[in-house]
Amino acid sequence: MKKVLLSIFILVLAILWGIGIYKLSSMNTQNSNGKSTDMIAMFIEDTLDVTNEYGITNSHPTDSKLARVSQLINAPMRKVMHASVYLVLAFLAIIFFNVLMNNKHYWIAFILTLVVSVGFAISDEFHQTFVSGRTGQALDVVIDSIGALVGILIYTTYYIVYKSGYKRGLKETDEIEIKTNE
Repeated sequence: MKKVLLSIFILVLAILWGIGIYKLSSMNTQNSNGKSTDMIAMFIEDTLDVTNEYGITNSHPTDSKLARVSQLINAPMRKVMHASVYLVLAFLAIIFFNVLMNNKHYWIAFILTLVVSVGFAISDEFHQTFVSGRTGQALDVVIDSIGALVGILIYTTYYIVYKSGYKRGLKETDEIEIKTNE
């Protein structure tokens, strides 16, 4: 019962995350670029306020400088966000598949997660071709796929090191205790 509830919970989180990705992709170019540029400007302003307050910096850029810097940072930051949202999606998906398969068929979960993540990235870019002012870009599919692969590899590291390594460590510790007790 616990496994079923955990599977359902993780699946719901993954589905909600996917819906969030599609909602963000449904924004037209002007709204999408405007919101991310505004968020970057707010982050820079807040960071400068804190660093100025603690004497780390003494910078008070004009609004035009702040807008120009925000626009310069916007494009690369959007690509980082592309990768980041797919990292989270893949992380949730691999946990779901791994729990669903009782942690017994990890490489099948790995491949399923990669296929689902890349498929979702392709469908999301295709979906963007129907949004006013947006285009589907192969580069974004590659960036999304790299983000998904990083999420999968983070979980793989946990899975191999913690699950396998921890179990082996316990067995070695038990053997050491048995030898010292004799």
